[in-house]
Amino acid sequence: MKPQYLSTWSVLGVLGLAACGVAEHPLSTAPVDTSGDFGGPAGGAPISVGGTPPVGGAPAGGAPSSFGGAPTTGGAPTTGGAPTTGGASATGGASATGGASGAGGVPGAAGAPGAAGAGTITLGGTAVPVDHAIAFIHIGHSNMAGRASSPAASKAYHFTETDPHAFMYHVAANGGGGMPGPPALAIEPKTAGDQLGTAGPGTSLLKQAAALAPNYYFVSLGFAVPSAYCSQFLPGKMYYDQLIAAPKAIKGKVKFGAIFIYLGITERHGTAADIAGFPDCINTLVTNIRKDVGVPDLPLIMNDYEVEATGDLAVGGAEANAIMPQIAKIPTTVVNSALVPCDKLGMQDDHHFNLDGQKEWARRALAMMQTKGWFPWK
Repeated sequence: MKPQYLSTWSVLGVLGLAACGVAEHPLSTAPVDTSGDFGGPAGGAPISVGGTPPVGGAPAGGAPSSFGGAPTTGGAPTTGGAPTTGGASATGGASATGGASGAGGVPGAAGAPGAAGAGTITLGGTAVPVDHAIAFIHIGHSNMAGRASSPAASKAYHFTETDPHAFMYHVAANGGGGMPGPPALAIEPKTAGDQLGTAGPGTSLLKQAAALAPNYYFVSLGFAVPSAYCSQFLPGKMYYDQLIAAPKAIKGKVKFGAIFIYLGITERHGTAADIAGFPDCINTLVTNIRKDVGVPDLPLIMNDYEVEATGDLAVGGAEANAIMPQIAKIPTTVVNSALVPCDKLGMQDDHHFNLDGQKEWARRALAMMQTKGWFPWK
């Protein structure tokens, strides 16, 4: 498709494009004032660890409640926010510009990721100690934006049931989905910006993390672009400034927990160099994110090839044969990284996960973190 330069709002006129359509956006974005996004608590002193959680999310004034307990349900999703839809092809492949390669695979227990400041962050009116607010950066292609809409029995979990310990945050500059402003309760389709009303893994990651660590809060920093491939996310290319806007804005207000990436299957939209250079490109991307958030060993949890794909993308076909060996190199190219297997995941179509597939992938990703010692929040 011929590149086009579209403003964020003009994208609303092309939402009928196919899930993997590509449209280009300008590199630069105007500065955004995020100074009021994480303000003080809604009255009272910061919460303490242990006890009963707020019912329905934010307490209505007075002293904020304490950590722990079961999630609440309710709240219908909206489809607002300024989306981005695709990106222009990057010329040539991407090579690593920094970051150490893993010698012989992923190191063992890496301990708790961190780089958080002192004090609190306000989440739903509750003053949460910074070291109990864990942020997940999750980026990728249309599967990360989300194309899941079935089975019907699983819709409530993704689209209407919120958890008072699961939040999402966007800034106007990133265009990645949801509405800019203070952190809001996480819900699909807004965690990574899908405008088709369908779900990605963002809400599942947060809700399952909160179930594993009920004394903590989890914040989604999601950004996804249909059909985009790795080199388009690199600094100086189409999408880096947008994907890093929310992490930079919230830096010092949270502990960063991990980077989750869905990429690989879309390298076919680039060049032969994009495919051959995929491991180094991921290393460059992750190294720059780690540098910008101040956590040099922040874990990377990435999808393996979508082996349940069918048609031209099926295992054994030319597309899979080209990229699968490159994906397999990630754990020995990027330190503190791991691949999540995608076999036996429920599928929405020929290459996107359905609601149950997204939830199971999130479960596997968090289990991988536990196995590696990268999920210390209990």
